[in-house]
Amino acid sequence: VWKDAYGWSVWTTPGQNNSDRLAQCLYVAAREVLLPLGQTTRHDPRDGDDDYEDNFAMCRMPNCPAVLTENMFQDCIKEVKFLLSEEGKQAIVEIHRRGINAFCKEMGWIS
Repeated sequence: VWKDAYGWSVWTTPGQNNSDRLAQCLYVAAREVLLPLGQTTRHDPRDGDDDYEDNFAMCRMPNCPAVLTENMFQDCIKEVKFLLSEEGKQAIVEIHRRGINAFCKEMGWIS
């Protein structure tokens, strides 16, 4: 049974830290890449940024910035078709490439 949930999103742990900075860079990249392709992003601006927050172990446990990207929904037919297309695969790669690059520049690790 196909569902109605849709959109790209990013998750961090509660509170503000460098993971939120990484998440915001990824979110900006996702909007830049997906919106021109007719795809959507989801966000939770309640705490001043666009990431969703939960206490996921994979985001809480590392001793480095860590996020969980939700790259569309596998139970939404429109998104499955997009993700299976070459355009969709390249879009997801490009989001992560741009977002990580922007974060590294923001942190001063690269110029």
